[in-house]
Amino acid sequence: MNTTSELYKSILAGNHSFEVKVNISATAEGLVQSSTDYGMDVLTSLSSRRSVFGTGSPRLGLAPSGELALSLYVESGAVPRMATIRPYFRVVNDTQQSEWIAKGVYFVDTREADTTTGLLSLHAYDSMLKGEQAYPSTSHSWPYSDISVVTEIASFLGVAVDAQTISLMTAGFMIPLPAQYTLRETLQYIAALYGGSFVLTDVNTLRLVCLWDRKTEADLTLGSTHRLTESPAFPACTGVRFLLDDDSDGRSPSAVGELFAGDETGYVYEISCPFATQAAADRLLTKMQGFVYRPFAAEAAVLDPACELGDTLSIPDGSGGSFLSGLFSSNLVFDSLCAASVSAPEDEELDHEYPYIPASERSFTRRIQNVQSELTLQAQQIAAKVSRSGGDPSSFGWYLDADKFELRSDGSVVMLVNASGLTVHGVVDATSGTIGGCTIEDGVLKIYNANIENLNASKITAGTLNTNRIADYSLGSTKIDDGAAVNRVIGSSAVSYGKTSFQGTLDQVGTNKANIDTLYGYFEGSAQFSSLLAGSIALNYHYLGLETITVGGVNRKLVTWS
Repeated sequence: MNTTSELYKSILAGNHSFEVKVNISATAEGLVQSSTDYGMDVLTSLSSRRSVFGTGSPRLGLAPSGELALSLYVESGAVPRMATIRPYFRVVNDTQQSEWIAKGVYFVDTREADTTTGLLSLHAYDSMLKGEQAYPSTSHSWPYSDISVVTEIASFLGVAVDAQTISLMTAGFMIPLPAQYTLRETLQYIAALYGGSFVLTDVNTLRLVCLWDRKTEADLTLGSTHRLTESPAFPACTGVRFLLDDDSDGRSPSAVGELFAGDETGYVYEISCPFATQAAADRLLTKMQGFVYRPFAAEAAVLDPACELGDTLSIPDGSGGSFLSGLFSSNLVFDSLCAASVSAPEDEELDHEYPYIPASERSFTRRIQNVQSELTLQAQQIAAKVSRSGGDPSSFGWYLDADKFELRSDGSVVMLVNASGLTVHGVVDATSGTIGGCTIEDGVLKIYNANIENLNASKITAGTLNTNRIADYSLGSTKIDDGAAVNRVIGSSAVSYGKTSFQGTLDQVGTNKANIDTLYGYFEGSAQFSSLLAGSIALNYHYLGLETITVGGVNRKLVTWS
């Protein structure tokens, strides 16, 4: 409902009539070049037609354009091509006039001039039909939040987003790049997710109107009418079905793909929306569960012309009572009575050419694009073009969806890109570049820092391994195999040997007393043996097969050991 002043309300409550006018202006490069008001002295007719949910039974997920028709006595040249038309009305009585109330913004589409009478007839549409253009390339990442997409489309249409829309769009659906859809189609599919349609308001803002969003109290009451037609109420809603193929052409839901929530015991709303998910279907069902739609149609109704699409009306039921329904279609005649034909909804179609591509043509174009072996996709200034130049899909192909990108060859995936990263199955041939902390230079991989676990010594087959390259120099009991020879001079520090596992040939112990002291535990009577080693002596032997050993001129018996 449009906001009106207390003066407006007080005049409307008494004996009153309406005055109307139109403002016709032309702009160039964003600047107003001309602006003229035309009143009832030159206007012979002025009417608007607007709807929300389409024809017959309510069709959800639309973005219909409003239209305006007027005739006035003025030279055709006085109205520029594609001029902007803004109709207004106000309520008056014998002594008072209210403020002017805006009733939309329209743009001239066609004109017909009668040179005999000087009467100029104009037909115009609102900004919604400006949405019949492909979604322009944008700098942000996809998928993009639904309210952000709607705000962006509104800016392309040259309008603002209505506050009611912001309050309704709280689900935060993520919208994929609508590369093959127009701005208007994108709006339709987002509206479908919420069980509504988009329209432009009287003050030229983009508004989401949801079928189920009906107030518990009426915004206004329907007055006397020329004819009131009431239809039986629909069964209560028990199910929501999203059709994922917008080009279903009457095919069964199972043939085009569907998402269903609820059951079929009551009324099921079927809505075309390729952006739908099961979560979206479940959420919409919570909004529409039990909703009862009550159609009506009233001709030449006495109704406050400040009303807007989506308002809740109180409708007399013919038996002294009333019921609530939505105002979803309005044909308003701007004259002294401002009578309107309103409905919820009536049988009409509001798709026109300004500039407009019919739905059948859009469907055919998309089908041809799917058959052709060329896809051009632009997003974030990145263009990818794929064309077929030999071979067949079974030998090489690619696959792209919202979760992954694959390259395939002979039925197998050779490269996969997903949230986990990049996976390659097969040979990677590179002559330069970097991998982690390594570089490839002239086809050679250079490793500057590595932690290699379980490296088998048999893999080292050439070259010399410098001892200072081995950081862990402690050899456990299992590190030296049976029969291995330790043919090395042991340094000046003490060396610890395990008694039970020391086997093999000891070629040279060395000349350092500390080295020999470490062996005393292998000899019986170690104390006597140690006493013989007082002072610095040399002990040289190649094997321990001798029974005695001469130390300091004294023969000493050796004990057998291993």
